[in-house]
Amino acid sequence: MMQHILHWTYKDDVPEEERTRIETELAALPNHVPSLRGLQWGQVIGGRNHTFTHTFVMLFNDAQGLHQYTVHSAHVRFAGPFREACAEQMVVDFEEGV
Repeated sequence: MMQHILHWTYKDDVPEEERTRIETELAALPNHVPSLRGLQWGQVIGGRNHTFTHTFVMLFNDAQGLHQYTVHSAHVRFAGPFREACAEQMVVDFEEGV
């Protein structure tokens, strides 16, 4: 199993309506991308994190599934506006048990 984890913080000037639109599109990605096996996301509510306000974790069967996601048209449509709305991002991909 491959995990794709992204932590992010919105830019201060991104309106709540745009944040809601982005999050709605994020939640719908598993309906459009066959290789995306699972998705969990939400606001960061604790821990030692002092930078990021939101996190998502995506599950793929393998690295090929992650690659298929990155080039899929639904991801490409999502990624541009998402990146524009983010002040900061941190991405980690890892294969379980390796």
